Amino acid sequence: MCDVCKAEGLDAAFRNGERLRISASKLYRVFKGQTAVIKVCPLHDIQLFMLGEQKFLLENLGFLKHLNQNRGNFVTKSF
Repeated sequence: MCDVCKAEGLDAAFRNGERLRISASKLYRVFKGQTAVIKVCPLHDIQLFMLGEQKFLLENLGFLKHLNQNRGNFVTKSF
């Protein structure tokens, strides 16, 4: 399931229809010195691409709160 849809309380299967494919995306500027890997549906993947990372997070504040509360589930490595 899409992490953003889950955090925002949206039905990813209904919103995406037949093209529901979950893909992994990386967020580089959420946590200082660490990369967060999230699972997104096609609609949120497009939204992330179009808006950029910071505006995407501002548009999805429920997801940002979920991301901060569950940091250990998303952080992969330090650079």
